[in-house]
Formats: sequence, structure tokens, C-alpha cells
Amino acid sequence: MLGSLTNREKMSTMLITLLMIGVLGHASSPVSAEQIVTPPDTYISQFGPGFEEVVIASSTDGLDEPRDLEFHPGIERSDELWIVNRADDSMVIIHETGTPDQNSEERLDAYRNHFMEEVSAMAFGAYDDEFDYQFGTAQESRNTYNDASDPNDFMGPALWPSSLTHFAVENQNGENGLLGSHIDMLHESPLGMGIAHDYDNVYWYNDGFYSELVRYDFQQDHDTGEHDHSDGIVHRYSEIELSRFAGVPGHMILDKDTGILYISDTGANRVLWVNTHDTATTSVDIYDDSSRVEDLAEYMEVTDVEWGIFDTGLSRPSGIALHDGTLFVSQNGNGKITGFNLDSDGKGFSNSRTVNTNAGSIMGLEIGPEGKLWYVDSLNNNVIRLDPYEDADFDRVRDSTDAYPNNSLLWSDNDGDGYADQQGTNISDDCPDTYGSSTSGSLGCLDSDGDSWSDQDDEFPLEETQWADSDNDGYGDNQTGANPDMCPTIQGFSQYDRMGCPDADEDGYSDPSSDWTTTDGADAFPTKYTQWKDSDSDGFGDNPSPAYLADDCPNEAGTSIQDQSGCRDTDADGWSDEGDAFIYEPSQWSDSDSDGYGDNAYSTYLPDYCPNLWGNSSMSLLGCPDLDGDGWADIEDSHPMNSLLWSDVDGDGFGDQEGTGLSDDCPEVFGISSEDKLGCIDSDGDGWSDEGDYYPSDPSRHTRSLLPMIVILSILALVASVARYVLKMK
Repeated sequence: MLGSLTNREKMSTMLITLLMIGVLGHASSPVSAEQIVTPPDTYISQFGPGFEEVVIASSTDGLDEPRDLEFHPGIERSDELWIVNRADDSMVIIHETGTPDQNSEERLDAYRNHFMEEVSAMAFGAYDDEFDYQFGTAQESRNTYNDASDPNDFMGPALWPSSLTHFAVENQNGENGLLGSHIDMLHESPLGMGIAHDYDNVYWYNDGFYSELVRYDFQQDHDTGEHDHSDGIVHRYSEIELSRFAGVPGHMILDKDTGILYISDTGANRVLWVNTHDTATTSVDIYDDSSRVEDLAEYMEVTDVEWGIFDTGLSRPSGIALHDGTLFVSQNGNGKITGFNLDSDGKGFSNSRTVNTNAGSIMGLEIGPEGKLWYVDSLNNNVIRLDPYEDADFDRVRDSTDAYPNNSLLWSDNDGDGYADQQGTNISDDCPDTYGSSTSGSLGCLDSDGDSWSDQDDEFPLEETQWADSDNDGYGDNQTGANPDMCPTIQGFSQYDRMGCPDADEDGYSDPSSDWTTTDGADAFPTKYTQWKDSDSDGFGDNPSPAYLADDCPNEAGTSIQDQSGCRDTDADGWSDEGDAFIYEPSQWSDSDSDGYGDNAYSTYLPDYCPNLWGNSSMSLLGCPDLDGDGWADIEDSHPMNSLLWSDVDGDGFGDQEGTGLSDDCPEVFGISSEDKLGCIDSDGDGWSDEGDYYPSDPSRHTRSLLPMIVILSILALVASVARYVLKMK
């Protein structure tokens, strides 16, 4: 059994428990299971009395040398498990993790050969309205672009968006010179081995190249694909000397309550702690140090910080996780995991427990749903979840092999109850030192409830109507007794619709079965503990938000998921009819300015070019102001106050449309003529078009003069008169 205890450990735990409840020696009354409800301080629930290792994801999900994992911190995305792959610099995202509907996707940013090259670790950080929760990654690389060039050591932590519409989606083709979907990166730490989030965009970094702890503050991200890092603040904690073991990350985690940062110092086989809240430190400006490779807002060396060695003698400590006062460390060298129960100041531990795993190369650790422990096996390309065995009385013995799963404290004393102390006869007292009246099971033993069954054989020693529990789930086999088990041969813990049946999400309602459906009261959401009823059978639960898939219209079936959940959605666009401005058109749903045109600019159905401004334009650009009512938006109407004109191709102020006092007689040629024709070329600017101007270069005249012709005619008349006179004289 994985994580099993020695007999000495079991006995030690038993004695401690006995002392805690004060029952050493003679018991004055029977000890009930209800008296043992709190685990001892030495107990580590993630290990239980032992555990099963469940493979959650593998190479078929895209895992390729996974090194770290984290669950998404968003409430509505808490079932998303993010895993970084070293081999192809990728991210695998598991959706609905650990449920029957689990599915996975692998995302590869087009520029990952720098921004996620040989990624070693990740840490979710602060929430951003645009990018959802951001996360940082560490890269165990000297920046070779995946061996495409010589190392130049221009490498360090990268900042990413977790929004699924941004991460590995934006700028994948180098549009406008933008470099993928990363939102920031600083470059003072090649060979990054681990990363931990502090607050805002501040992260702690395990610098494997300079063997130091480094604090990075990205401050304001530079948006996706940009490259301005000049606001970065970098502090090097040179006294915290870290040792790199190539290929094995040295993960880190910060207890944000105490300010204690825990670091897996892999190469030195130890775990360190650093007090990040220590204000009595010394800072020196090292801006001119050769380790700075880019413009920064600040570059400092910090010394005199409080720190110490948490534990030594570990075998290549790598993964690290923190939960409810217990620090977990994975040991890559031997495949073990150690749990440390922390002291109140977080700088030491009171006790620890180490268990074996089947990992080939264990690395990152994570605490997931229900407080269970998860790890990555880089060698076997697996994500593993530890499912501890049931141990109701916290005695470190699994319930399935514990003869008294609800009470392990029964013993005997010399009671003189009529059954012989000697063994081997027909009247031998199975409890020779305890007065008892049991006649079923063990003879002469304590029978607290008077049902004839000895307490040690009675699964319900304080309930006279129940004594057997075949499936060991706390509900009795006797169907006429108290709290009868409706599934007596199948272990289950349901208690509301029926008792003792399987209840996967532990909400008290049993899982549906062939003979007990949701109509009978079974759980309509058997894997979600916040929901169990779906009155309208539309897949959304009756319990209000923040419960899982809360139905805003619980008595009316619907498919909406955007503004409301589970309401009528006629056009199946995700928006409820109540909140949909276009209930019969799936590509449009909102009309911010209430002008009848939709806000979705990518729709082919009535897209509003001016979504935030009421408008009545219906030609070309829809939904924009159209003062003259000609259908053309004012922003493209050449004559916004004239309903008969709307375009002016040549830009001369005369409209292209015919039949008005401002119609252009030369619509394709810029012109200023206004006398004989409108909008035609008028070279001399006299208002007459060149075509109608006899003197196109003379602004003082435009029609041909008759004076020269009159002079010529007069001369001819004079000549004729003289000629007649001469003829008479002859």
C-alpha cells in the first residue's frame, strides 16, 4: 500500500489519540465514533493512511516532458488545470479536470522559442480585466531559440494572459511586428528554474545562471506582443545562493499570509525560506552591472534579508506546494513527497511525513480541488492525483481494512460477566477484561446499545436497530432500522433523497441510477456539489449563483449562457430573449444605442457602424446619424443637409446626383464653374467652364467680340463705293 505506516507508527498514533480523549485505563462508558472527529496535528490528510495514484492526464493529452502545473485561480475556471511542457515549449490546458467530461487542449504560442523556451515553471498572478488572471513562466534557457542560434543569455521571466481569447491566439503571424501573445518579459536571468507570484505583477525568480534569488516587478504590462520593458524593476538578492541541477526545476511558493518564500534548492538538496516582509534590508544601485541587458526603471542588489535553511538532506527537491499549514516538497532524486507541518512562524516544522510514489521523474506539485495533492511525472508524461484512502477516525489505518472504522479505541478489562476468562471453551469471554452482555459476534463483550451484538462486532454500537454495514458507509443494512442503507452493497454517503448511496460530489444527494432517476430526487448534477436539482431539465441548476450553472429561469427550460443562464434563447446565440435585442438573429444580440442596428460589427445582419450613437443611416454604413434622411450616414454624406445629394467623387462641392441645383455637370473632374455649367474646369476662375469660355485664360471676358467683323465689312463697303465712283468717271 502506497504511503503505508509501520506498526510502530500505528501504535504511536493510537496512544496519542488515547491520551487526547482521556481513555487510557478503565473506561467509565463506551467510546462512540462521534468522540473522534478532529485529526491529530501530526496527520496529513493528503496522504491519509495511504493513497491511490490516479493518472489524470498523459501524452495523449499533449504532455511532453511536463515540469509544472497549476489550477486556474478563477472561481468559474477552477476546474482548469494548466501544465507547462519543456519539450515543445507549450501549455496543455485540461478542462473539467477529473470529471467524466474532462477534455484537453494544447496551446503553442508562435513565438514560444523565446518567450517560453524550455519552460521550467509557472505561477498564476493577479487578475486583469482584459487578460483574466495573468501568469508568469520561468525558462531554463540561455536563449538559443531552440538551438537555432548561439546562446546570448537574453532571457528571463515572461508574463502571459490566461484569457483563452488572448493566450496563443493573438499576433501569431507577426502582424504589425507584434510578437505573439506574451504581455511582458524581462531578461536578466538566463536558466530560470522556478517562479512564485507575490502581488500585482511582482514575481520571485530562481535564477540558475547567476545562482541567486531575484525579485521581478513587471509593473504595467506592455500588451500582447509588444516589447517595451523600460518600466521593469529588478532586485537581486545576492545572499540567497541557489544551486541548479540541470533539467530539474527548483520550484518556489510564497505564503502570502506570513511573507515566507520557500525555495527548492535542487542542486544543494535543501529547502530554503526567505522573509519577504523583512524591511531591514540594504539596497544598492547596480544599474551599470553587466547582468543588466535592457533599459529598466530600477536595478538593485538587496542584502541583509532574513533567511534560513528549512530542511536539508533531501534528494533533489523540486516541486513545492502549500496548504493549510503544510508544506509539500517533491524529491526528484527518489520519487518521494514529504509533507512538513509548519511552525506558526513558517520558518520550521514540528513534524513531517514522507511517502513514496511511482513517479519516474517527479517535479511540480499542486493542491487541487478537495485539497488533494497533484504532481507531474516528467519522464512518463503524466499528471497524477493522490486519492487518499478513507480514514474516518484518523488512526492512519484505511477504513476498508480497519475492523472498527468509526472507533478504534475498544479494549477489555476483567469484568466477571459470566463468560470465562479462559479461552478455548464454549463459554470463553472474547473480552475477558470487560463486563459485557453481547451474545452475537464476540461473547461477553460490551454491547452499548443492547442489540446483542458486541460493540467490536457492531458497526453501529450506539444504535440498537442497526449493527451491520456491509458496504462500510455508515448506513445500516437493516431496512427497518434507523437510517437504513438504500444501497446496502454499494458504499455511498447520500443522505437526503435516499441514504447510503453513491454521492460523487458529496452534496448529500445520491447519484442517478437505472432505478432511481432525477425524477425520484436523485442528483441532477452528480459531480457538482453546489447543485442537485434542475426543475426545468435544461442543464442549469435551481440553486442560485454562485452555485455551478445557476439557472436564472429555473421554471422555464432555456439554453442562454451569456447575460442569464438557462433562460429562453430563441436564436441560440447564448443571450436570453429578455436580454437579446435581436431574438431571431443569432449573430446579433445587443443594440447599445437602440437604433435597430446590432453592436456586432462582424455580423452580416444589420451591423451598426456607430454602435454607441443612435443613427438612422441605411446605406453603406448602417446605424449612424443621417440628418437629411437620405439613408447615407453624415460621416460619409458629401451633403449631409441635402437629402437629394450624398456623394461628390471629385470633391468640388457639387453632388454626383443629377437634377438638383448643386448637381455636378462634370462629376468625375474637379471644377469650380458655376455660370454655364456646375463643377467643371474653369481655368481663369470667371465662373464659366473652359468648354463654354471663348477666352478660357482671360477672366475678363468669355464670349467672342463682333467688332473686328464690323470693321472688315465697313472697309469692303468703302472699297465697293470707290470702285463704283471710278467707273462713273470713266
